[in-house]
Amino acid sequence: MKEVLIPERLTSARKALSITKLEASKRMNIGQTTYVRYEKGDRNPTYATIIVMAQVLNVSPEYLIGKEDNPESQSYVIKKEESPEMFKIMELSEKLDSKGRKKLLKYAEELTKL
Repeated sequence: MKEVLIPERLTSARKALSITKLEASKRMNIGQTTYVRYEKGDRNPTYATIIVMAQVLNVSPEYLIGKEDNPESQSYVIKKEESPEMFKIMELSEKLDSKGRKKLLKYAEELTKL
């Protein structure tokens, strides 16, 4: 079965990030005209494109196709060239055991309170 994008959810997710259609298309590495057609429902992207859209918009692909109502993403993609600090933190955390990861999480939560 072919997955079908729900245009209203794409629009809603983009607006939640307060970005323009042009900015969204650039982040997704697709043409602006193509992106606009997706939002209008005139065209349906491949599932691979839906996954990219979801990553860019910080929602789940399942939300964009209507299989889930919760837009919250269940995963993150961290690119070394875009966020070297976060990438390094993830690399280091992979070397920790469960107890170490809990300590790291607690420390990160304390830092966000500052």
